[in-house]
Amino acid sequence: MRMAREEEAITQTFTNYTQTFQTLHPRAVLPYFHVPCMFIPLQGVRVLATAADVEALLTQVMEGLKARSYARSELMDRHVKQMTGNTAVVSVSRIRYATDGRELERVGETYTLRRTEDGWKIAVAMIHDPDTVLR
Repeated sequence: MRMAREEEAITQTFTNYTQTFQTLHPRAVLPYFHVPCMFIPLQGVRVLATAADVEALLTQVMEGLKARSYARSELMDRHVKQMTGNTAVVSVSRIRYATDGRELERVGETYTLRRTEDGWKIAVAMIHDPDTVLR
């Protein structure tokens, strides 16, 4: 029963993160990240040791989305699994849309979250093929 309640809390945290991310305000998203954390895009691995590092990466990602006229995201799949009392995995398939309604891209994302005194935080974010979402 406790694990089911925790998975609900994890899901709610991730939903809040997704909604906040769509505002494209890096500082607003910063509280959802554990510091240090890792970002694993297709090009390699980035270790973000400080809040300033996380904010700089978020700024870069969000500026890139703004330049492409990003408007919103839609989650096609979302799978949440609590692994231990303090860790969980969230895996999603996301479609990003432009302000004119056209599809910008489809991506898969898998996150490792860690429970802290301040709630669940993203410790690792990995970008991958949208067809390889963990189930």
